[in-house]
Amino acid sequence: MPRSMTGFGQADENGYHVEIKGVNHRFRDIRVRLPKDLSALEIPIRDMVNEAIARGKVDVTITKIATPSSQQKAAINWELAESVYEDLRLMADRFGGEVSFRDVLTVPGIMAEESHDIEEQWPLLQVPIKAAIEAFCTSKHDEGVRLKADMVSRLDSILAMHKNMETYAGEMIDMYRDRLISHMESLLSERGPMIDQSRMEQEVAIMADKSDITEELVRLQSHITSFKEVIDFPETSIGRRLDFLLQEINRELNTIGSKSQITPLSHIIIDAKTEVEKIREQVQNIE
Repeated sequence: MPRSMTGFGQADENGYHVEIKGVNHRFRDIRVRLPKDLSALEIPIRDMVNEAIARGKVDVTITKIATPSSQQKAAINWELAESVYEDLRLMADRFGGEVSFRDVLTVPGIMAEESHDIEEQWPLLQVPIKAAIEAFCTSKHDEGVRLKADMVSRLDSILAMHKNMETYAGEMIDMYRDRLISHMESLLSERGPMIDQSRMEQEVAIMADKSDITEELVRLQSHITSFKEVIDFPETSIGRRLDFLLQEINRELNTIGSKSQITPLSHIIIDAKTEVEKIREQVQNIE
C-alpha cells in the first residue's frame, strides 16, 4: 500500500508540544528543532523519527507548553541582581537617570529557568513524540490511499488504450500494404501494370518486421500489471520501485510511437504518455 511522503502530525503531552511535517524528497532528511536545554536529545529524537520513515524531508518541532505540572519556576540570582543594581545606581547618580528592576533583568544570568535532569525529561518527551509520529504516519497513509486511487484510475485508462493499440497493430500491416500499392500504382500508371507482387510482399514483410509492436504491447501490459501489484504490497516504501516501473512503461510507449505508421495510433500514444506523466507526478510523492 503506498504511503505519501506528505503528512502532518502533532501531539501535546507532559508539557510538550510536538509537530511533525513531511514533504517529498529524494532521500531521507530529518531536521529537529527543540528548546536549547533539550539539545542533547536531538539524536535520540531523530532516531525515533528515522525508524518511522524511509524517504522524505521531515521537520520536527518541539516546544514547551505552560501547564501547572510542567511550568518551570524562575530562578533569580539575588546576589548578582543586588550587585548589578548597586553598580547601575552608582552610574545613574553620576550620569543621571533612574534605575528599575527592568534594567537589572537585561543583565545575563539574573534570571534562569530551573534546570531539570535531562534523563528525567526524556521519558516524558517520548510520549508526545510517539503520538505525533503515529498521527504523522496516519496522515501519510490517508494521502497514500488517495494517490493510489488516482494512479489506478489512470492505469486503467492506459489499459483501455492498450486494447486500441492492439487493434491498430493488427491493421497496420494491411494499411501499409495498401498505401505502398497505391503509391506504386500512381507512379507506374503511365507504364502499365509493372508491379512485381513478390517484391511488393517482400517489402511489406520487411516493414512488418520493423513496425511490429507485439512484444512492446506484451511488455507494456506486464509493466502495468506489475505496477498495480506493487501498490497493493503491504510494504510502505515502494516509491523507487514504482518510479522504475513507470520508466519502463514510458519506454515501451516511446518504442511503439516510433514504430507507428498510423496517425490514430500515434494519437493514442500521446494520450497514454500524458497519463503516464500525471502518474509520475503522483509517484514523486510516494515514500
